[in-house]
Amino acid sequence: MGKYHFLVLGEEPRQKYLTAMLRRQGHVVMEAEDYLPGYHDAVLLPVPQTAKYLETIADKLQKGQTVYGCNFPVELRENGEEKGIRFVDYMKVEGVASRNAVATAEGAIAEALQLGCVSIQDSRVLVLGYGTCGAVLADKLMAWKAKVTVAERKESKRERARTYGCQAISFEELPAYIGQFDIIMNTVPALVLTGQQLSKVKNESIIIDIASKPGGVDFEYCRKKNISAKLCLGLPGKYAPMSAAGILMEVIIKTILGD
Repeated sequence: MGKYHFLVLGEEPRQKYLTAMLRRQGHVVMEAEDYLPGYHDAVLLPVPQTAKYLETIADKLQKGQTVYGCNFPVELRENGEEKGIRFVDYMKVEGVASRNAVATAEGAIAEALQLGCVSIQDSRVLVLGYGTCGAVLADKLMAWKAKVTVAERKESKRERARTYGCQAISFEELPAYIGQFDIIMNTVPALVLTGQQLSKVKNESIIIDIASKPGGVDFEYCRKKNISAKLCLGLPGKYAPMSAAGILMEVIIKTILGD
């Protein structure tokens, strides 16, 4: 393994741990808020702010570089690839999304405890979406002995949720049930909680949205109606930065250091 030059952007705790891990392996690592002059083999962007940072540095990237991040804006990525720049989306590497979902779920529960006024145990919790993150979140909540209901469009996923001990409903059924829940957690990266849906939510309920920006909740409606709702991005970097950085480090090893 040779010595590589890395530029790590952003102040997220996960980035700090990545820097330390790379330096322990003998690589040259520079930390900054903006692109630094000189050549870097790889540029590491913070996961929850990949788009923001890429927009700032896109015209400064050089042929042959590898850029790491998550959910790259399509146009910027395609333009970069035409110039010979390689992009690695952490979450599209096999196994990363499922492992990252564990820290995300734990962080979501921590956010719910801070925002709400009820314990998780015996609370009625609605999980919107039963993909990778939703499934892990539902499982964690049941381990805390919450009464979990999953709202999911696909019947096959609803059946899977029932197999693992959850109640399951379709999104068409949501208006009839949404007023029953103490905690609502969204994992769907599309608007699923509209004003019409939110008008039926209990006054004491809290909403935790962990979907990619802009989330799946009408936050303006929540603000006007004093509904406790929070968009929570980058939870692994906030609650388990060392573990989360270790997962990203494995991707770097596989995609550049192991070449």
